Amino acid sequence: MRLLLIGLFAMVLASPVLAQEEATAPIPPTEPATAAPAAQAPPGRVGRLSLVAGNIDVRSSGAWGDGLLNFPLATGTAVRAGAHSHAGIEIGGATIDLAPESEIEIVRLDDRAIRIAVVRGRVDIAVRRLGGDSVEVAVSGQSPQKLRTGRYDIDAGAGQIALSTEGAPAEDDETRLAAPYHVSPYMTGLAELDRAGNWQSTGEFGAVWVPGGLPADWGPYRDGQWRWIKPWGWTWIDSQPWGFATSHYGRWAFIGERWAWVPGTFVEHPEYIPAVVAFLGTAAVGLSVADITGPGIAWFPLAPGEAYWPSYSRDLAYVRGLNRGSVSDLETIRLDADGEPPLEIVDEHFANREFASVVRRSVFVNGGSVAQALLAVPEQRLQNAPVLMGSPQIGPAARQMAGAAPAIARSGRAAWVSHIAALLARSLSRAKALQTAFAHHLQSHEPAARLHGAHLRAPAYTLSAAPRHTILLRVAHAAPVVAHGGSAKGARSSTRHRG
Repeated sequence: MRLLLIGLFAMVLASPVLAQEEATAPIPPTEPATAAPAAQAPPGRVGRLSLVAGNIDVRSSGAWGDGLLNFPLATGTAVRAGAHSHAGIEIGGATIDLAPESEIEIVRLDDRAIRIAVVRGRVDIAVRRLGGDSVEVAVSGQSPQKLRTGRYDIDAGAGQIALSTEGAPAEDDETRLAAPYHVSPYMTGLAELDRAGNWQSTGEFGAVWVPGGLPADWGPYRDGQWRWIKPWGWTWIDSQPWGFATSHYGRWAFIGERWAWVPGTFVEHPEYIPAVVAFLGTAAVGLSVADITGPGIAWFPLAPGEAYWPSYSRDLAYVRGLNRGSVSDLETIRLDADGEPPLEIVDEHFANREFASVVRRSVFVNGGSVAQALLAVPEQRLQNAPVLMGSPQIGPAARQMAGAAPAIARSGRAAWVSHIAALLARSLSRAKALQTAFAHHLQSHEPAARLHGAHLRAPAYTLSAAPRHTILLRVAHAAPVVAHGGSAKGARSSTRHRG
């Protein structure tokens, strides 16, 4: 209630179009405006959907929906691949590849164990490390079987779990990667970082990661979309193959006219965050924006040292765990008597608020593409708006479902070739498996398609079939970018993107 009154007062002072917002009927939600605080802490460890090729479905919170690249996968989630489709899953250092017409369920996923049930079809699992946890697989109702490091070909129809003689492929050897030296190997998505950027050392933030090959006006939490996923509520789904780790862990800083991801101090078991952002505007309303009908929704990436405060949990130990490694003094994270975060956290300077992304409310609640819908908002408007921690307190639209995505046409050779090319550009590490999975669909008398990709490997279940199509390797290496080690609160680029 205190935050709502503060927000309404700020809107009266700063908004010339408040009357327009009050006259706008809210979009009917199918869920509460915020996820109810849970009695138990939500999952701290998740996997991700690392490859989506064809008709892939994800069952989350009891409902099936279309799969999205980087969709988070926690305990109780199931994934299935349709005919002529292929899915890839990454959980820390383990990868799971689903052949066409296959289905798995994640029975258990935490800091101690990964347990997968193969419901049907054929699945390839690569285990690269064990550490302190165990990896178990159950097939056709059998008792779970513990896996050692290596690669496994699992056939649910035959009830067999076979260890591949190849073991883990050389191109997946993580000893060649720089990321594990800076972040925990339990962090899902870290392998993609070395392929898409470079690590640099700064005086203020220590080791940071700088993405390469992006336009000068790029900003975090803009290339993707929002989805309402239980138990967290609003969750950011990044469109970049490398965007999972940088969206759900660490912080972002603007250094030397470039964005850099700051993982913070080393945490052995980092806690998953649905989106490391704060929102701007009035709770349950949004942010007033000139020249549009109704309010918009605005958010910005949290900077190093700034606390993330979830709306879906009031477990103080859990909230502190979310901020471990990024906030130096965890004792500052405490609950006031009303169960809300203290005012000094809400009234933080927030170094990145002027880089907030803003879209129409309808785009946000319907899971629309953010990059194509950004609005231009004066910087002063962003500086004056009240901050909402964790959630805008707005529910999803009636037709929005977790994981919903436009359907992909399943007919026509040209459509398949175009779709494969797009997928290869977004998930290069699964190109070989993708090409094999679709080989029989693409066979015709036309010239063989040439696919562009890198970091190719084939699942164990495909090794017996030699592919007929040519794959052209093209490996791009980003030029190093010099980071000057300046604070995120320093100078800003005059060409930053607003819409």
